[in-house]
Formats: sequence, structure tokens, C-alpha cells
Amino acid sequence: MARMSRSPPFTHYWVGFLSALLLAWAPAYATPSEGLVWVVQGTGGKVYIAGSMHLLRRDRPDLPEAITAAYRESDSLVMELDVDDVDEQAMATQMLGAASFNDGRTLTAVAGEARWNALQPVLTALQFPAPFAATLEPWGLSILLTTLEYARLGFDAEVGVERQLQKLAAGDKKSIAGLETPEFQISLFDSLPLPEQLQLLDMTLSDIADMPTMADDLYLAWRTGDTRRLEDLLLEGYKAMPKLYDDLVDQRNRRWVPQVTSLTKKSGGTLVVVGALHLVGDRGLIALLEKEGLKVERYSPPAARATP
Repeated sequence: MARMSRSPPFTHYWVGFLSALLLAWAPAYATPSEGLVWVVQGTGGKVYIAGSMHLLRRDRPDLPEAITAAYRESDSLVMELDVDDVDEQAMATQMLGAASFNDGRTLTAVAGEARWNALQPVLTALQFPAPFAATLEPWGLSILLTTLEYARLGFDAEVGVERQLQKLAAGDKKSIAGLETPEFQISLFDSLPLPEQLQLLDMTLSDIADMPTMADDLYLAWRTGDTRRLEDLLLEGYKAMPKLYDDLVDQRNRRWVPQVTSLTKKSGGTLVVVGALHLVGDRGLIALLEKEGLKVERYSPPAARATP
């Protein structure tokens, strides 16, 4: 696979742009870690399923031992996207084209005066030009604002879980595959009805305002594998938006079930890495696999199992 050069602004976040909206914020620092990893014993081999933070802070990119141990025990890596096969410059152009109004409308009119006025301090703080924002559909502006706020706080997809594992797999000559394509992810957002897009924009504005205060709780819950706390933190915002959650999370979880099930029939080990939001709750990927009759257990790395 040809490796792309470092991409310009708004392109490298493709490694996890869904997570930037669905998973909230994750500052990285050293802490005891259980990790968010399960293992499925299949008829052929084992499938490890890890919940990811797609973007981590550049000064503290260390991964939980459960993830690195599962990687060592795997022969192949499967992620939401295989970004090694993505021309990120072309994909950014496609995304911005899809995210822009092309029918004469503007966000100023579509969002309404109150929402547009509420956007102004956020645009100013992130140095995002208001005339450019006015050309974007709500979902597109949501993604770009979230990306900018991540960058402002020191986060980078280049040191996120997927990018680190991808570099390891390339060096170790392990196969890499994706569950989805960037084109699919773009269409997922671009097909959202306008009311859902506006809900997404409202949620983004609220999350950006709360980001510094919610960051520590979310990161610690992810790193220590506290699924109950993760469920509380990640699902709370969607209770009033069930249709949006179904479109962006539930439907994708259901599509992944047969893909993951087929991996259990392969010999050897496979590590599947998806955003942590997809693994929690009674409609998460783990629960859906259990409903299919698969044996799914929390994974403890060998060192942890050996500790009395």
C-alpha cells in the first residue's frame, strides 16, 4: 500500500472523523489501564475487538496495554477505515464539496438567526471565517469545528489509536483492512435530513463548550475500561435524538456484525478497532455479537492474567 504524505488542514482527521463527533474528547496521560478490549473465540481463530480514541494528545500518545497486547496476538488489523488506501487530499476535496450548499441556500438562513448568532463566538474563538461557515451544511460545519477544537487542545489523529496501530502493522507486514470506505462515511452524513443535521450542530456547539470539563472523565473511563461510565458519558447526549443515533451508530453496528462474524472463521488472530461508542450499550457491537450466539469475553493481557 502506498503511504500518503502528511496531509493539509482538515484532511488527516479522516482517520476518525466520526469519532470526533460521536466520542467527544480524550486527553492522554499515564494512568493504570485495563483497556476496552473483548475477545471472540471463533471456529477458526480469535477476534479481538478494541474500543478506540481516534485522536490522542501529541504529548501523551501511549496506548493501554490491553490494546497493544491484543495487537501482538493478532495477524491482521481491521479498522473503520483503512486510511493507507485513502488519497486524503482527494477525499478532503470530496468531503468539502458534499458538505457545501450547492442550491443557493446558506447556513445563515437554514440555521435561523438565533442559532447563527450562537455560532459567532465559537467561530471567533476557533478563527473560523463566518463567510466560509455560511456556505457549509450543518453536518460539514460540525465536523470542521470539532476538528479545529481538537487541534486547539493538542489532539492529533496522527498519534491516535488507529494511526499508531496502522504504522505498527505496516512495519510488521500485517494485513490491514477497513470496515467502511470514506465515500460511505461522507454519504452517511450528507444523507441526513436537515432537522438531524441541525441537531448535530447543536450537539457540537454544546460539546465544544463543555469539552474541557468532560475530558478527564471520558478519557479515564476509556483507558480503564469502565464501560458503565462510558455508557453514561457517551449515550446521554443522544437520548433526545434517537433517530440521529440510529443513523450514525446503530445501523453501522448492525452492518458490522456479519463482517466481524466472518473474521471468526479465519485462522489466527484479528484485531478489530472501532470507536468506543460502538461497543457500549445493549445495541452496541458487543451485545449484538452475543445475540448472534458468539462467545464474547473481556480481554485481559497476559501480564494482567499472571498478576495474583
